[in-house]
Amino acid sequence: MTMKQRIEHKAVTLVELLAVVVILGIIASIGILVIGNLISNTRTKAYRETVASLNTATENYILWEQITTEDVFDGLETNSDRISILFSEGYISEVTQPNTPYSFVWDIPTQTWVLSSEEIIVIGSPEINYNFEEDSLTAVIEQGGVITTGTFRDNGTSISTSYGLLFIDNNKSNYTVTVNAELDDNTYGGYGIFFETLLDDNNKDTGFILQVDRGYSSGEIIIRPRTDGKEQNPIYRYPIGFDANGDFVVSGGTKNNSNPWWSEAHDIKLVVGDITDATYNKQISVYIDDVFVFSKKFTSAITPSNVNGNQTGLRVWALETIFYSFQVN
Repeated sequence: MTMKQRIEHKAVTLVELLAVVVILGIIASIGILVIGNLISNTRTKAYRETVASLNTATENYILWEQITTEDVFDGLETNSDRISILFSEGYISEVTQPNTPYSFVWDIPTQTWVLSSEEIIVIGSPEINYNFEEDSLTAVIEQGGVITTGTFRDNGTSISTSYGLLFIDNNKSNYTVTVNAELDDNTYGGYGIFFETLLDDNNKDTGFILQVDRGYSSGEIIIRPRTDGKEQNPIYRYPIGFDANGDFVVSGGTKNNSNPWWSEAHDIKLVVGDITDATYNKQISVYIDDVFVFSKKFTSAITPSNVNGNQTGLRVWALETIFYSFQVN
């Protein structure tokens, strides 16, 4: 090998080495981001579990100490004092305070413990408002959203998937979920909106889902319980019917899963709230494009002690669904 060939060979080798270093740097940065998100989500989950323990301890404190004041911790000014009384009376083990910017806060209006940051209440927050023309899928994940199955895509003005489960914290007992979405052209497929749902350590969901299901019996909206990530038989079925002109009608009409209505964008709104009933403890009311269509009473496993783990979110199967907005208030 001549001197010139050696120099050229070394130059190529150096270029290749630099390329490898750059690639390794990119991989490392991606790995750090992924690991960082996993650590953040794990930490937030642990904080939620502590909040649930605080609420359970407080319920027991009220029961056994026969607390009758309007504020359970009347006379105690700080959250540390409130936690200390639960600890000193034996209702909870020692509580480790969360890392900055989070803290455990006693919310006096709701008489529940919540997880908060310096700027906003993360657990028990008053509102979730994702407009996907402005808000990215990354923002949803960074704020605690979890994709447990499949993938969702960020399209710039919407998010979409043909198969996936996305869970979003909804630490409320009474709330309204509104989703604006549309299905691709076809006669099957659909999407679901989770409500009154808990996730286990393996991210398996147990609770309820409202499904806008074009493929179910020529097109219906149905409510299904779900247990350990598996759907159960519907507890309510609402047929989507159309008149002779092909327009949607609230009652009556004829089902037609090839009607263009199915591939148009619609607002689906769920209003979930506590009720006083001998058999049931919750009621869901459903609206299509702000028109009331039905209500259903049911029994929920969400209680004050675990409401901080309550989840909402989206499920899609079989066919592309596009989501333009997702709101909880």
